[in-house]
Amino acid sequence: MAGEEMDTLSRDSGPERGIKRKSTEDGLLEKGTGKSPTLMDRAVSLSTPVECFSASNDSPSKSKASRGPRDDHYYKTLYTEELDFRVLGQHDPEFEAVLERGSHLDFNKPNSVMQLTKTLLKRDFDLTVDLPMDRLCPPIPNRHNYILWLKDLLDSSSPPYINAGELIPTRRVTGLDVGTGASLIYPLLGCAQRPSWAFIATDVDTKSLSYARKNVELNNMQSRIRVVSRTITDCLFPLDELGLESIDFTMVNPPFYASEAELTDLAKQKLRPPNSACTGAPIEMVCAGGEIGFIQRMIDESLVLRERVQWYTCMLGKQSSLEVLVSILKNHGVANYAVTAFVQGKKTRRWAIGWSFGHKRPSLSASRGCEPSAGKKILPDPTEMTVFTGSNLQAKPVLLGQAICDAMEGLNLRSWSWSTQLFQGIGFSSGNVWSRAYRRKRARERGNLRSAKGNTAEGSSPFHSKSSSQQEEQCTFGFALTIQVPEDTESENHIALVARWLQGGEYAVFESFTGFLRKAILPAIQEQLSTISNQP
Repeated sequence: MAGEEMDTLSRDSGPERGIKRKSTEDGLLEKGTGKSPTLMDRAVSLSTPVECFSASNDSPSKSKASRGPRDDHYYKTLYTEELDFRVLGQHDPEFEAVLERGSHLDFNKPNSVMQLTKTLLKRDFDLTVDLPMDRLCPPIPNRHNYILWLKDLLDSSSPPYINAGELIPTRRVTGLDVGTGASLIYPLLGCAQRPSWAFIATDVDTKSLSYARKNVELNNMQSRIRVVSRTITDCLFPLDELGLESIDFTMVNPPFYASEAELTDLAKQKLRPPNSACTGAPIEMVCAGGEIGFIQRMIDESLVLRERVQWYTCMLGKQSSLEVLVSILKNHGVANYAVTAFVQGKKTRRWAIGWSFGHKRPSLSASRGCEPSAGKKILPDPTEMTVFTGSNLQAKPVLLGQAICDAMEGLNLRSWSWSTQLFQGIGFSSGNVWSRAYRRKRARERGNLRSAKGNTAEGSSPFHSKSSSQQEEQCTFGFALTIQVPEDTESENHIALVARWLQGGEYAVFESFTGFLRKAILPAIQEQLSTISNQP
């Protein structure tokens, strides 16, 4: 291990605890006192020098104003249509020079593929890279899809949960890119899209490390990206060596092939090699055990680090690997995981898997991004469920919101917040507090308190008496309830009440909660409508 890289991340520099945020949504009604876990600040503990990971305005773009604001919506809509090489050539003379007949690109020519990568990075992300001829040249749309998925995965499983609209989340995030390659593609794409993101990028190849460091400098990212040299026998996630208490995610695009013979045989079966492999070195594409063997190492290390990393993620080249890896995770008791597919064009397809030892649950789009045909063995438990649907004439959103709040007020929740503007509520409980068994038990406890201390304990509530840390420890189940309203509120279009599982270790609790909602809310709505119709 090269000492100069490790010395820059000294344990003695003091931790930076991240950026604290407080939600101030208008129309937010809170149950209880103190700070609600739904609005709880998320601090990331980093034992690294502040100057190495400052959220600064690196790599300013002169072209941003002309192309509109580069917010999350902008990045999400990139590459949703086939690239028009003729238009791209008009934008960049260097790319136009490698086109044939003005609009055709020969993907078998390394120079052409490398220029496509450079042109897309400059046009769409304002990034500049230098690439060697004998190392992997990353296909930008495919790599961009990985970053989009990571953003969805992290945003949907990290408080605060209140919808922030089109604003780019400012939560400080640190990621570890294992095997970053000469292009340094993932750290560059991530930092370009999220000003508050920082990366540690590792590699074992001397030439790739040299180019990666140069690409950091070309984009003025020295304060946010640290390139670290490793050896093949080193651990993949060196948090202790780097002086890191915790990080937010790891990512890797592992070698897909178990041997050079497998690589050659698979290449012969294709009409042409994938554009990302046309210049790759064996060390980038081959490892013992292939991608499953590599990710097994990741899983083994994650079982030791556990919640010191919020999400462990990796890309896969074979769909068959998903079922194997999901089975391995389940055998280790890991139930909080996510799978997705990256589809680019008509042929190129990649997959990804992520797992967490925490109980913050990602959105449905992030966790179940594969087609249903992938099979129930692969897909994790759903984190969203439609509780109620009805036309606007059958259930007014305001009435539905009132019915929801009435139902929540009747439960012994640790916290409950409802936004009248967003038609969204977020709550936390210590478990299945809506079950009959729980209510009977609570009634007995209240009876015992009255007989022991008199009526002075009648109005007491654990929510008011517990400290903030105690409340957080007991919030074993978190949920969000959202009323989805069609744009035309006077039409017969259906509105829907959607329940979202935010936190918890057992899917059965979430399923039970949605059943309770159906029984509690539907009769309440019918009663309200009946009262309104009987009014003179």
